[in-house]
Amino acid sequence: MNLLGVHLTMLVGPGVPLPAPLMLGQALHSIEVTHDDSGTSGFQIVFRVGRSGPTDLLDFALAGNPLLRPFNRVVLIATFNTVPKVLMDGMITQQQLSPSNQPGQATLSLTGEDLSVML
Repeated sequence: MNLLGVHLTMLVGPGVPLPAPLMLGQALHSIEVTHDDSGTSGFQIVFRVGRSGPTDLLDFALAGNPLLRPFNRVVLIATFNTVPKVLMDGMITQQQLSPSNQPGQATLSLTGEDLSVML
């Protein structure tokens, strides 16, 4: 078992965030974290949503997931060679669904800011 390398952990939920369920990890397309020393820092997480095969029974199932609602907490942790570093501890402030005519190409974007947004 090789523990070296870079690994991402996403915790999400109301109140105390818990590890994201497998379906979120499977739908994850990209994560962008921005840090600003003179203002608020933020993040954007993009998931692929929509039907991508015969096993997907619901359109946009992730869009209705209660874990991804605005004002839920998100903690993003990068582990570098077994040393964890928190990249972002923030709140979801916006959710945007972008449908597509191509199967499996619709996206759900979550935008958020660091915890200072709640102060």
